[in-house]
Amino acid sequence: MTFISVAGRARLRGEEGFTLLIALGVMFVTSLLLVAAFTVTNSDVHLSHVDATQKQAYYAALAGIQEYEYKLQANPNYWQTCEGPSSTVPEESTEHYEVSVLPASSSPEGAACSVANPFNTVIESKGTLANTFRVKATGYAGTEKRSLVATFKVNGFLNYIYFTNFETLDPQLYGEETLANNCKEKYYSQWNGKFECQNIEFTTGDSVNGPMHTNDAADVGGAATFGREGHNPADSVEINGGTYPTAGCGGSAKYYTATKCYTKGPVLVAPAEDTSLATYTESANKYYGVTHLALNGAANTITVTYFKGGVEKKETVAWPKNGLIYVQPSKEAACTYNYEYANSDNAAETSEEKGCGNVYVHGTYSKSLTVAGYNDLIIDGELYPTSVEGKLGSEPSGTATLGLIASKYVRIYHPCSGGTNGGGSLSNPWIYAAILSTAHSFIVDNFNCGATLGKLHIFGAIAQNYRGAVGTGGGGGGTGYIKDYKYDGRLATDEPPYFLQPLKAGWKVIRQTAPTGG
Repeated sequence: MTFISVAGRARLRGEEGFTLLIALGVMFVTSLLLVAAFTVTNSDVHLSHVDATQKQAYYAALAGIQEYEYKLQANPNYWQTCEGPSSTVPEESTEHYEVSVLPASSSPEGAACSVANPFNTVIESKGTLANTFRVKATGYAGTEKRSLVATFKVNGFLNYIYFTNFETLDPQLYGEETLANNCKEKYYSQWNGKFECQNIEFTTGDSVNGPMHTNDAADVGGAATFGREGHNPADSVEINGGTYPTAGCGGSAKYYTATKCYTKGPVLVAPAEDTSLATYTESANKYYGVTHLALNGAANTITVTYFKGGVEKKETVAWPKNGLIYVQPSKEAACTYNYEYANSDNAAETSEEKGCGNVYVHGTYSKSLTVAGYNDLIIDGELYPTSVEGKLGSEPSGTATLGLIASKYVRIYHPCSGGTNGGGSLSNPWIYAAILSTAHSFIVDNFNCGATLGKLHIFGAIAQNYRGAVGTGGGGGGTGYIKDYKYDGRLATDEPPYFLQPLKAGWKVIRQTAPTGG
């Protein structure tokens, strides 16, 4: 039998109290840990919820940018409305977005987007972001919001006053089949030293006043000028194949570029034809066979002369609602006419072209318009907006632009026979337009015939597959015209109706950032 002394029992009673204290301490610490764990978990849940709603707000803002870009693709002039799409708040969610067009940093102080003057209030006019505009999209989710600023820029041939794929005369005009086949679709590096393809020179007196691009090499044999002197930012002059007979920029030509020389750019290729435009043309504005258009800008009407049933008809029509006229080959007569630059005064042209989808155009305009021909488009008089009437050579105002498109040739009408310019020849003409020959050239009829006609003033943009000749000689001599090409900066942001449809180009987001504090 074991006996416990009184002193021993006293010690046991003391240890029992100490154990209780330890147990209470453990429970207290455990409680603190549980509270801390709950607090941390609850905080993590809150942070996760905030993070999720912030992301939802960001994606809502991104959806706003995408919606705006979609509207621009459907209507490239949407930015001029100063509108910004917004989404409705669905019943089961608070997520939505709002988009607004931001004023340009170069706009008048405090000015917002103005429908009456969109270029000066929205489009950046200086610096590396010239010819761009910005929109701000704000996304909402719960109590969170996030904003994005997207910068838009047009990608296409209207970024240049002058574009060519090949710098040679169109081989279809050579008249010698073997040489034409040898020179077809060949750059200078491919035919030089092998074939006598017909190159065209930039010569003394030629001025390309704006950004230019050619995929080929350029024959720069005189004191031509490239780019606009003093323009900010400096124009890009892209000559991908270099220059000859003098390589580089050591000759007498002047390059008003950042490097005082040309550079290389991306390879750009025009589409083969413009027939997709027929899809967008309203039936009332489709014509068949040779058609003559006189634009009456002040009245916003067009006098149309065309053939129907072999009979010439003439009528004055309203300006097309969607700004597009398309001329197709005649349904009643075959198109047997084949253009040659030296036969525009030939009786065969006027008698045989009636069945062709050729369109002649001249006059003035106060609304935007695109005229397209399945075959050729012939300019037979001056073309300019009413905003420059009485002051030709000045910058146009407003948003009215003109597009001239042909699958084959865009031509300057110039009848000439026996070395004498014929009636209807244009002396020092002014043409305000964006010009595109998808498969062939912008060219002057009989460019090597007759006395000089002064300068060919183009205020707009020219894009062509093959280089088109407009005259011979330089410095005021020779035949035809000296080139005076000026870039219409509005075309970098405001193309004529449906002009970019055959190019599959348009506005693109080039930069996307968060605004300050966004």
